[in-house]
Amino acid sequence: MNPRRGLPVLAVAVLAACSSPQPEATVEVGGEVFAVELADTANEQKEGLAGREEIPADTGMLFQFGERAEHQMWMAGMQVPIDVAWIDDDRVIGVATLDPCTKVDQTTCPRSTAPGPATALLEVPAGALAGDAVETRGT
Repeated sequence: MNPRRGLPVLAVAVLAACSSPQPEATVEVGGEVFAVELADTANEQKEGLAGREEIPADTGMLFQFGERAEHQMWMAGMQVPIDVAWIDDDRVIGVATLDPCTKVDQTTCPRSTAPGPATALLEVPAGALAGDAVETRGT
C-alpha cells in the first residue's frame, strides 16, 4: 500500500501571477509543502520541467488539466529524475518516481499514466514523495 495514496492535497495559497519559473502557488502533500509553478495551458503542460538541469528542493510544477481523465505524461527532454503524484478530488491517487530521459522522442522515454481519472499532476524532485511503496519507472 502506498503511504501517500489517499493523502489530501491542499493548495495553500496563490502567491503571485509571476512568469515562470517563479513559484505561483504552494501545494501541501502529506505534510510536505512545495512552491510550484502552474502549468495550465497545453503548451505549458507539454514543456513541463523538461530541459531543467535541476529542480530545487521543495519546488515543482502543478498541472491542472481542467478535465477528469486518465492522463499520461512522459519524460522526453528531462535532465533529472522526478516524483509525480496523480491527483483527483484533492487526493493523491498514485505516485511514481521517473528516471530522466534526455531524448526528445516521446516514444522511447519513460511515461506515467494516471491510475484512474485525475484532474491534476504534481511534479517534484525525485525523493520528495518517497515512501516504501513508491513505484519507480526507468528506461
